[in-house]
Amino acid sequence: MSNGNTLKLNMSVKVLVLTVIVILVVMINVALPQATSQKPQIIWADYGSLVLTGPIYNPFYPNTLASDSVTSIMTYAPLALYNPYNNQFYPVLARNWTIQVLPNGSGIFTIYLRPGFYWFNGSAVIPFTAWDVYAYFYIEDKAFAAYAPFLQPQYADESFNVLNNYTLQITFQTWSPIEWIIFITSSIPTPWPVWKPVVEVLHKMNSTQAMIYSTNITRLNTPYWGIFPYYLTYISTSSLEITLEPMYYNGVPLLANWLKLFPLASWDYYNPTFEEFFTGSQYIASLVAHKATWAGGSASVKQVALLNSSGFSAYFAPDLSGWGITFNPHVYPFNNVELRQALCMIFNRSEVAAAWGLNYPNYYPQPIAPETVDVYPSSVRQFLVPCTYDPNKAAQILRSLGFSNVSGYWHLPNGSAFSIEVLAPSGWIDWDTMASEAITQMQAFGIDAKMIAQDAGAYWGTTIPNGQYVAALTWTTAFTPSYYAAWEALSWPWWAFGNVISADVPGSDVWPFQWPNGTCTPVMAPSSMHLPNSTIVWCVNSTLGYINLTNWQNAFNAAAPGSGNYNLALDVIFSWYHYFVPIVPLAAKIDPFTYLTPIADMDWVYDCLPYEVPLLLVSANWYTYGAVILQMFGAIAPRSIAPPLAEVIANGSLWTNPSLKVVANFLGLPTPDVKVQECVASYFHIPYTPVATTTTTTTTTTSTTITSTTTTTTTTTTSTTTTTTATPVTTTSTTTATTTTTTTAVSTVTSTATVTSTVTSTVASTTTAISTITVTKTVISTALIAGIVVIVIVIAAVAALIALRRR
Repeated sequence: MSNGNTLKLNMSVKVLVLTVIVILVVMINVALPQATSQKPQIIWADYGSLVLTGPIYNPFYPNTLASDSVTSIMTYAPLALYNPYNNQFYPVLARNWTIQVLPNGSGIFTIYLRPGFYWFNGSAVIPFTAWDVYAYFYIEDKAFAAYAPFLQPQYADESFNVLNNYTLQITFQTWSPIEWIIFITSSIPTPWPVWKPVVEVLHKMNSTQAMIYSTNITRLNTPYWGIFPYYLTYISTSSLEITLEPMYYNGVPLLANWLKLFPLASWDYYNPTFEEFFTGSQYIASLVAHKATWAGGSASVKQVALLNSSGFSAYFAPDLSGWGITFNPHVYPFNNVELRQALCMIFNRSEVAAAWGLNYPNYYPQPIAPETVDVYPSSVRQFLVPCTYDPNKAAQILRSLGFSNVSGYWHLPNGSAFSIEVLAPSGWIDWDTMASEAITQMQAFGIDAKMIAQDAGAYWGTTIPNGQYVAALTWTTAFTPSYYAAWEALSWPWWAFGNVISADVPGSDVWPFQWPNGTCTPVMAPSSMHLPNSTIVWCVNSTLGYINLTNWQNAFNAAAPGSGNYNLALDVIFSWYHYFVPIVPLAAKIDPFTYLTPIADMDWVYDCLPYEVPLLLVSANWYTYGAVILQMFGAIAPRSIAPPLAEVIANGSLWTNPSLKVVANFLGLPTPDVKVQECVASYFHIPYTPVATTTTTTTTTTSTTITSTTTTTTTTTTSTTTTTTATPVTTTSTTTATTTTTTTAVSTVTSTATVTSTVTSTVASTTTAISTITVTKTVISTALIAGIVVIVIVIAAVAALIALRRR
């Protein structure tokens, strides 16, 4: 699943962003709102709103603090973090895990947890154990069928087993090479003492009864417990606060243990309370007034320039998402495929994007970030077909469908006016502004269109999930970083439509299908995938067929990224999106993130680190609490201070210290790079210690015994009998391991030394010997903004998939 491809921005995006950069003004150093004797505070301005409805700490109630992927990373830690750019994991609550794929297509996933971590609510602690993890996954499976078909609710009582307080074993009835990643990157919001009564009730139920009981589960008003370096200390509809845990609480190590896990954390440089407040229409004004020190997204080019003049730095992040208008295919006349294809041709997307700026045109109806098209293999890329801008052809299609144009406006075949009401999330200023331009273009084309804004909470919590729209703004895709990690968006893309188009929703999971060349050929999933139904596409003639999205979803989730089955699944779904046009694309986002100049200095990350490292470090900033993630890995500190990550890069301990080497591997810095060290040292005016790398390769042969388990179930009207047989199967595998040894080559040098270097290479090892150092890089002024463009993926998006499946 390694992602060896480098993401690319297409030339038009580069030109657009470089134009934006040119207009930015020089930063002005402005004093922080706090007194100089205090540590700077991260105060995040959010242009959205916080709707506190229902039991807000219940992770099974939709859109609560515990289930929402934005805030779950805040006070609920994941089992592990995942870097899709190098296929590396960073164990958090889990310390390790193993996988056994059995010959019958099932699998065993064993998670080994870290001891010594605690739930904390500000006044008490609870030890974290495997029972907490068990409660979350067990309830998700049995009551909500969140992991079907890989874990089937009727087997939930056998699927999850706590082997001891720090080991949980999960048996998949059908193994998925993707589903386990969703498990290991899930945040855990269920302390066992709170959820034990629910589990005990479910133990007494069959799966049908449990599904009915799920409504009761969502209504439980549970107390708050967090497990994260920060815990929630205040919440209202207008603001919330999280505060750094104490080092010890009544002798119990809290932050002390988190510091062992994140040894480079820069929390101590900042005020321990992180605040977020919800600004509504006063978003920009609150920043200009310095009521906030950090913010992200939905600022126009002019607004960014205004913030620059008010003392803010900015960096730009294409967030690997696109958006557009979805039309309900159950509602006339939008149930006509050709009409939707015509609508895809009527928009001048350059003008739509220009209405706000910091966006660029998106022509792809497929669920793919347009700037990542080039990273897909050509065999798949041929099915990524963009919409064209051709209003004349669109008019021809409408006439062929029986539409007529009277006095400049289109009328339906029955003579009534063709009108469209497009719903939009209120407060999403960038979307709303650009959508207004799209509405103007629809009017100019002759469609009586208007836009109606809804409260954003109700919009995303009710309107979209329940399919209560005829036309609505939504995502074409969200955060698809690369070919190998496309599953992050495609594992459940139906959240963008709600119940209107969805796998596992009868009446919304079978739709017409055609390949881009206008033909139809059937597609069957291989029997080796052990799917409940292998029919994905079937044809009624040579040009038209049907796709079953449920069967496609099962096949895609059972395919290993990069495999032939994975490519076939991509071919099918991209072709269906092209033909069916479930969403008419409009634009793709570039998010500006702004921070008050003395708070941090992000430029060094862009200037000095390899390309994919800032992609990962900055990615979490799409989420509200990205600054907290940057603190966890020591990437930020108040301006003029070298942050911990910069220090260990310069002194070489990032590679020579075994505990820090884990951080290096995860971030995408597996081997020392003198040029990186030199750049960091020059940037912060600190000395650096060049590190040499010696790599040796060894081959190890291991023997693993795998037990094949076959389950046969016989059902009568009165009883169910399950018989299990086990057959030992011994397999031998050969593993090639690469061991890298890092050593300090010379004594510490300053950024003004001179340099010569030699490199000696052999087949077995590579040794770099460095004698003296010369730095020729010009020192960068920390008062200037560096307009750096990065592509962003939200790692925590994986955690959102489960909640989305339940809706």
